[in-house]
Amino acid sequence: MSDFDLFNGDADGIFSLLQLRQTDPRPEAALITGVKRDTQLFARIANEVKAGDRICALDIGMNRNRPELRQVLETEAEVFFCDHHAAGEIPHSPHLKLIADDSPDTCTASLIDSYLEGAKAAWAVCGAYGDNFQALAGRIARDRQITFPLNQLRELGELVNYNAYGSTVEDLHFHPAELYKILLAYPDPMGFLEDAPEALETLRNGYRSDWDITEQAREIDISREGQILSLPACPASNRISGLFANALVDEDPDVAFAILTHLDPDIGGYRISIRAPIARQTQGADEFAKLYGGGGRAEAAGIDHLRENQMDSFIAAFQATFR
Repeated sequence: MSDFDLFNGDADGIFSLLQLRQTDPRPEAALITGVKRDTQLFARIANEVKAGDRICALDIGMNRNRPELRQVLETEAEVFFCDHHAAGEIPHSPHLKLIADDSPDTCTASLIDSYLEGAKAAWAVCGAYGDNFQALAGRIARDRQITFPLNQLRELGELVNYNAYGSTVEDLHFHPAELYKILLAYPDPMGFLEDAPEALETLRNGYRSDWDITEQAREIDISREGQILSLPACPASNRISGLFANALVDEDPDVAFAILTHLDPDIGGYRISIRAPIARQTQGADEFAKLYGGGGRAEAAGIDHLRENQMDSFIAAFQATFR
C-alpha cells in the first residue's frame, strides 16, 4: 500500500494538510504539489496507483481532475477529497470520501478543521487568512478559542500563500512540499513564528522586496465596474500578483480588479488574477475566467494565458460581468 498526498501549494492546501498529518501521520506519503495554479495533480499519479493505495486530495478542484480521478477510483484505491471549489459532476464510487462546500464563506482549511473537530485549529486560522477569508479566520479563532496573536497568524498565512504564486516552481522561494515539511516540524504556528527559522525570514524579506514591483503597476482600464492593471514580466510580479489583487479588493470592496502580469516575450500575453467586488451580491469571477480558459471561485479566479489580441474582448467582458 502506498500513500499519496495531493495538495494545492498555497496556504489553504498546505495548512489543510498540516492539520491532517499532525493528527494522522503518514510519513511515507508522496507529496504531490506545485505552484498555486498547478492543480491537475491526479494526472501525475493516475498510472501508478493500485488497489488499496490511499490518496488524499486537498484544495485542487474536482473539475480539473475528474478524468484522472475516475481512473484512480477504478483501481479501487481509496480517495479522500476535500475542497471548496465548485465540484461539478461527482463520480459515484464506494472508494471516494468527499468533503465539499463551495459556499462563498469557507475554505478547505476550514472544512478540515470541522472534520477534525478543531484538533489543529490554529493552522486552519492561518489557512483562512492566507486564502483571504479574514472574517472566517476570525470566526474559527473565536469558536476554537485560539489565544495566539491573530496578527501573527495572519502574517504567516499570507506569507505561505505568497510563496505559492509563480509561473513555475523556480519562481518560488521554496517548493511548496519543502515549505510544508518545514512547518510540519512545529506543533502549532506560534512554534514556527517564535523559532523564526531562516525560512520565515526568507519569506518576509522576499515579500517586502517584491511588493515594490506594485509601484510599477500600469492602468489598462479604469471604469465604475473595476480596475484592470498590469505588472511587468518578472518573477517578483509572478509572486506578488495575487496578494496585490487581494489587497486592492480589501481596500475597495465595491469594485472588481484584474491584475495582468506580462508573460515573457517568447510567450506573449498575460497571466491574470481576478477579484470580484466582495461588497456586492454579484460575484462571477470564476464564470468570467472560464471565458478565457481559466477558473477559480466566484470571488477569486485566474486565467493562465490571455493573448494580446484578446484584450479588447477581455475589457468588454470584464465590464459586463461586474456591472
